[in-house]
Amino acid sequence: MEQNKETIFRLMVTSVDTLRQQIEKYNHRFKTDFEIIKVIDDEVMFCDIKVTKFQTSDIFGLGFTLARFEQKLREEGKIDW
Repeated sequence: MEQNKETIFRLMVTSVDTLRQQIEKYNHRFKTDFEIIKVIDDEVMFCDIKVTKFQTSDIFGLGFTLARFEQKLREEGKIDW
């Protein structure tokens, strides 16, 4: 079921640049429109994300692909915790 209602949610991230890369790839592949609207850089970094063209599973899908990509970068020594 496709949603047409604007939804905003907050995601904890290691790197805003990594999230931007994954959003671009995910949007292209799955025809979604995830967009970072706010970055909160405190002790832990968070991003507020807006989306209107999505299925509920896409929110999980974006988080999962981001986590997998970050783990790959950790294994390669390109980022740390």
